[in-house]
Amino acid sequence: MKIAYFSCSTIYGGVEKIIIETLNELCKDNEILLIVPRGCQYKNQLDSKVTIYEYKSYDKRYNPFLYAEIYKVLKDFSAQILHSHAAKATQIGFVISKFMDFKFIATKHNNRKGKIFNRVKNVICVSKAVANTVNHETKTLYFGIKNQAIKRDLPDIFTITAVGRLDLIKGFDQLIKSVQILDFPFILQIIGDGKEKENLQNLINELSLNDKVKLLGFRSDIAQILANSHLQVISSLKEGFPISLIEGIFYSHVLISTPVGGIVEILDSNFFIENNNFATKIEEIYQNYNDFKTKFAQTHSKFRQILTFENYILNLKNYYKEVK
Repeated sequence: MKIAYFSCSTIYGGVEKIIIETLNELCKDNEILLIVPRGCQYKNQLDSKVTIYEYKSYDKRYNPFLYAEIYKVLKDFSAQILHSHAAKATQIGFVISKFMDFKFIATKHNNRKGKIFNRVKNVICVSKAVANTVNHETKTLYFGIKNQAIKRDLPDIFTITAVGRLDLIKGFDQLIKSVQILDFPFILQIIGDGKEKENLQNLINELSLNDKVKLLGFRSDIAQILANSHLQVISSLKEGFPISLIEGIFYSHVLISTPVGGIVEILDSNFFIENNNFATKIEEIYQNYNDFKTKFAQTHSKFRQILTFENYILNLKNYYKEVK
């Protein structure tokens, strides 16, 4: 089967990780094309079997030259499926699909409005919460990961880890402000990169937290870092279904999160952070750590059987066969 993926993102984040891992698997028995803008930062992570096309036209959704360029690429490839990710690529793909004969599928990754998804027949949503933002029936597909054999080695000092791109929507600024009132020894490490890096570092400096809060940047060993942390925190203001949640289910001893998006479909309510009271919840876990650790493992063990990459790929392939 000839499958084309289309994304208008050049940066590397959760959505791009899904695209990379999915295509690296699909290319084993399908012909794959990935269409992305020039300057794609994650193209080197793709299997050599994946054909990458970096479009040259000005990256605006109403640019007719961009539509013409994408149309030609898809025609030359003889795409049987076009699968777009996020709103801009979906809007462009939707228009082009009216003039070409392929199955058009779009994935919605967040619970923002994204009215274009209401017009697309075949929509995959990353969680039920996201599905509720589309006005017709959709397919909910939870992403999954490949479980790694990790040796756990907790440090002496209470270690807290947060993972995500450095963006305001991730709430890292509020998390940093909150931990300054903790009255026990700790380290907070934040994994990820992004446009808020300088602002977050300035905040850390202003609060004199340089010895307690560390920005680790991009890391490829997230599973090991989570396994070597006492606690994982998701502080997001909004989410669709973050990969950091899945990683936490597999590797974290304890994970707490704001009750947003698809997280509430997986995480037990005892591990929610209510009203952004990060410090209160962290303190409660610190004081009762073994109890929380035991309960987290018992409550979420079933999801380690569900949120696997193998399940995701199988369900995705079946969906490709089903849709018209």
